[in-house]
Amino acid sequence: MEPVPAARPRGQYRALLRERDFCLFFVATTSSTLGSAIIPVAMTFALLARGRSATTIGLVLAAQTAPTIVLMLAGGVVGDRWPRRRLMIGADLLRCVSQSLLAGVLTLRHPPLPALLALVACLGIGNAFYGPAETGLIPEIAGRHRIRQANGLLSISSSLTAIVGPSLGGLLVSLGNAPLAIGLDATSYAISACCLALIRTAMRDRPPPASFLHDFRLGWREFRTHGWLRLVTAQYGLLDLVAFAPFFVLGPVLLASRPDGARLWGLVSSATGMGGVLGGLLVLRIHPARPLVAFELAAALLTLPLVMLALHVPVLVLALGSAVFGAALAVLNVTVQTAVQEQIPHTVLSRVNALFSLVAVGMGPVGFALCGPMAHMVGTRRWLGIGAGIILLSVAALLMSRRIWGLQAAPPPDATG
Repeated sequence: MEPVPAARPRGQYRALLRERDFCLFFVATTSSTLGSAIIPVAMTFALLARGRSATTIGLVLAAQTAPTIVLMLAGGVVGDRWPRRRLMIGADLLRCVSQSLLAGVLTLRHPPLPALLALVACLGIGNAFYGPAETGLIPEIAGRHRIRQANGLLSISSSLTAIVGPSLGGLLVSLGNAPLAIGLDATSYAISACCLALIRTAMRDRPPPASFLHDFRLGWREFRTHGWLRLVTAQYGLLDLVAFAPFFVLGPVLLASRPDGARLWGLVSSATGMGGVLGGLLVLRIHPARPLVAFELAAALLTLPLVMLALHVPVLVLALGSAVFGAALAVLNVTVQTAVQEQIPHTVLSRVNALFSLVAVGMGPVGFALCGPMAHMVGTRRWLGIGAGIILLSVAALLMSRRIWGLQAAPPPDATG
C-alpha cells in the first residue's frame, strides 16, 4: 500500500464545508445522527423508570431494528429509482412524526406496549429507506472526486454524536424528562428534513418502468460482478460476529466485576469515540493508493482491545486499545463506503450499498445473540482471543488475494483538475 497524501487536505475539506449544498447535507446528517444516538439510552431508561422488564425493552429495540433489516433491500431499490433527496426527506418526516407521538406516549404512566412497538417500527422503516438513499446522494453532492473527504467529515461527525448523544439522552432521563429526550430526537429529524429540502441537486433521469424484482436483480448482478466487494462484505459480517459484538457485550461483562466497573467502561467507550474522531481526521489527510489494503490493516487493528480484554490489562491500557479500535473502525467504514461509491455506477449504487449493509447491519444482532452462549461454552476471555485469531486469519487470507491488491483508489482531487 502506498499512501498518497492529497494536496492541501485541510484546504480541501474546508472548501467542501463552505459549499452550500454539502454544508446543508452535513448539518442534516449530523442532526439526524445525533437524534438517533439519543434513542437507545433514552428509551431503555425511560422504560425501566416505568417498571418495564428487560424482555419488554428487548422487544421494543428489536421492533426498531427488524424493519430496517427486512426493508433495507427495498430501500436500495427505491433509492435508485426515486429522487434520493426527496426519499430522505420523506424518511425524516416519518421518523419525526413517529418520535413526536412516542414522546407523547411516554408521558403516560403506563405506556401501552402495542403503541410503543408500532412507533419504534416506524422509526426502523424510516432508517431502512434513509440509509441507501444517503449513500447514493453523497457522490451527487460532493462530486465523485471528493467522496473520501466527504465520508471523512461525516465519519468525524458520527463519532462525535456517538459520544454526545448517549450522554445527552442519559442526562435528560436522569432529570426525569424522557419525553423531552425523545422529543429532541424528533426535532433532529425535522431539522434534517428542512436542510435537505434546501439542497439544490440536479434531477437524475428516471430509469424506465420496471418491476421491483427486475430492479433488484440488476443490483444483485452488479454486486456479484465485483469480487472484492463480495470478499469485504463477507469479512464485515465476520467482524460483526467475532469483533464488534464481543467487544461491546463481553467488555462490559468483564469490567462489571471490578470496583466502579460502569464508570470504567464509560471511560473505555469514550476512548472508542475519540479514536473514531482521530480516524476520521486520518482519512482526510491520507489517500491510500490501494484502499482495500488499508481496509485489511484497519481490520487487523480491531483485534487489539480484544486481546487486551483477554489478557486482563489495566483499564488505562485498555482505553488506549479502544481508541485504536475506534480509529480503525472509522478508517474501515470510510474506506469501504468510499470504494463502493467510487466503483459502483450511480444508477445502482443504493441497491449495491443495501446489499452490503444487509450483511453489515443484519449480522450485528446475530453476533450479540451468540456472545453469551459462546462465552459460556469456551470462556469469556478465550472467546475474545479466538475472535481475534479468526480476524487475523481472515486478514492474512484476503491480503493474499489479487482482488484486494488490484483495486486502486480514484485519483486525489488535485489530480483531477
